[in-house]
Amino acid sequence: IGGGIRTACAQVVAEVLGVRPQDVIVHIGDTALPEGPPSGGSMTTQLLTPAVRLAAERAKAELMAAGARGDVRSAAKRLGKTVRGFASRVRDYAGWQDGDRHTATIGGAQFVEVEADMETGIVRVLRALAVHDCGRPVNRLAIESQINGGIIQGVSYALHERRVVDLRTGRMVNADLEHYRIAGAKDAPRIEAIVLDHFRGRSNTDVSGIGEPATVPTCAAIANAVAHATGTRVRSLPMTPARVLAAGKGVRS
Repeated sequence: IGGGIRTACAQVVAEVLGVRPQDVIVHIGDTALPEGPPSGGSMTTQLLTPAVRLAAERAKAELMAAGARGDVRSAAKRLGKTVRGFASRVRDYAGWQDGDRHTATIGGAQFVEVEADMETGIVRVLRALAVHDCGRPVNRLAIESQINGGIIQGVSYALHERRVVDLRTGRMVNADLEHYRIAGAKDAPRIEAIVLDHFRGRSNTDVSGIGEPATVPTCAAIANAVAHATGTRVRSLPMTPARVLAAGKGVRS
């Protein structure tokens, strides 16, 4: 469901116009509006918020200019017509210009503490620490929530989720919630998220994404922690009790 792009866009507009975020209505997924890029690759926030800020700054400049002439109400109508008119000519690419190019890399590190019972092969993740550089945090609560969810998904991927495919048909044979196990509330570790405020001036919002970065390293951190605890590595996912026992024969808890 993403990390709250509507909220982030509303906050950017509110900051520029000096209004409350709840007073800003963000329309996404409306067929009456121009087509946009897909939401993916941990790029949505860093791609949309600079454009949103630029649009808000231009709208503010027009409103201020109209206000100096005492014509604020009619100026608001003209701005609305400009936005709606853009949708009808969006497919004319001749007037498009490339903006400033900037690198918006994402960085982070994650650590976990695990408990491995070598009599049963059960691995439990006790604690998780995530440190991530998201550039300038737009909404810290949304970022931390995204990190929490990403870590839980990573735990699920590392220890529970298994896709069984019929080699003859290529179809997934356990594609239901009864046979495809995912992590539950009791499987969630104690999570600490540290969000770094790293300003680079890469764009007018200077933000980065936090989608996959919280999920991808979790599995590797768990695998390394299991290897550190047992002295042996499990080479296949998920790290089921049977695989843990097979990899750690003769190892005590």
